[in-house]
Amino acid sequence: MPSSSSLVIRVPALLFSVAVVGALIGFAWEGAVYGKRDISEEWSPPPSLDDAPEAKGTGRSPSEEVALKRALVHFPAYPRASRAELLAVDYLGPDVPIAVAWFSTQDTPEQVLSHYEKVLLDNGLPVLGQRHGVNGGWVGYWSPAKEEMRLISVLAQGGETLGFVSAGQVGPLLKRAASVPPWMPLPPELREPVTLSFNMEGASHHVVAGKLQEGTPSEVGARYRELLTQKGWEVGAVESVDVGGVAFEVMRGTTLGRATVRSRLPEAGVEVQLSLLQRGATP
Repeated sequence: MPSSSSLVIRVPALLFSVAVVGALIGFAWEGAVYGKRDISEEWSPPPSLDDAPEAKGTGRSPSEEVALKRALVHFPAYPRASRAELLAVDYLGPDVPIAVAWFSTQDTPEQVLSHYEKVLLDNGLPVLGQRHGVNGGWVGYWSPAKEEMRLISVLAQGGETLGFVSAGQVGPLLKRAASVPPWMPLPPELREPVTLSFNMEGASHHVVAGKLQEGTPSEVGARYRELLTQKGWEVGAVESVDVGGVAFEVMRGTTLGRATVRSRLPEAGVEVQLSLLQRGATP
């Protein structure tokens, strides 16, 4: 069974940050955090002995034990998975509390996501989430009492599925939003684009989001791919996400990432999100 240190080596920081941080930020931008979703009361599953931190022999400090419990307390253990371990804590800064744990399973990403969707729905929680094709995605819910997003993010990697369990308060993160740097190519008609940037694993991670009033994800995605190519970026194959949404990998020099275009249902138009991991100089 892989250790937490080997997991960090095997899973690129980009994939981890897109799966967890991108989901958290996306929740906030979509308005789920600020009143569009509501939960009448808090819910936490019964304690799971499989996920409970061991009292001794783990090599974790007391603060790491507390952080592991923060990440795991809101979801029951997956029935066919390794024991969960701490992966990261408060890496977005002291003003954005977040704890992330990980587990692995031989089940597919869809099996894991469907399992937790049922768990949340059975407990009366309004489930939010996305599918990133067959290789990953996330489901979760917003806790109004704690102002906290709680997620299960999954990623197919190396013949198994990696699960990331996270609990994070993302409201303060939005206060860091700034204008988009000129080197980031975005559709010219994009409305009110903002970007969040932070350092992680020795690199800069940028998440940019904006909206278009007209067009479908496939139409906007095609125009955006053409723009990126004209600006000297490499673009990967188009993948289907959500219902009618599209996504593709982007790269230029030592900067790589993922662009996602999806419908803003029930509103008109589409949302564009670009997540980039930048190492070294501006591309």
